[in-house]
Order: sequence, then C-alpha cells, then structure tokens
Amino acid sequence: MMFSAFLLSLCGCVLFYLSLNNQQWLTRPLPNRPWRWLAWLVLGLSFAAWMWVIDAKAGFFAALVCAMLLLGLLPFFSLLNKKGAKHGQA
Repeated sequence: MMFSAFLLSLCGCVLFYLSLNNQQWLTRPLPNRPWRWLAWLVLGLSFAAWMWVIDAKAGFFAALVCAMLLLGLLPFFSLLNKKGAKHGQA
C-alpha cells in the first residue's frame, strides 16, 4: 500500500511538472486547465493515502517530503535525454 501512495505522489508531481512553462521534457507544456487540476487532485489523494497507510501526522510529513524530493529531482531527468546532453555543446 505504501508503494501505491508513492506512485500517486510520483504521478501527481510529474503531471504538475509537465504543466509548468519551464519544463524541459516536452516541446510544449501540458495545458494548465485540465492537467494542473488533475495534478492537484492526485497529490491530494497521495496525501490521503500516505496518511491512511501510516499515522496521520507522520503520513502528512512523509507525503510532504516525498513531494519535495520528487519536485526537486524531476527537472534533472531532462539531462538524461540525448537532446539535453547535446544542448551544452557548441
């Protein structure tokens, strides 16, 4: 059950990142209206899942730490793309 809570956090953070203007994964960001609302909904569900799996206070902070970690690391995955690797070359 903890793995599904993590997957909800991952999906919510990825949807949120892909709807931002400065994301580097897609050529154009996802439209704000449906996708960012869906990202907030999935992140809210992930917080509820974390709070259900473990104690409510510990689950809230576990979900918060997980979201902070994912939102901090997601921009760096664009460096693994071949296009991103050639970006810095002359």
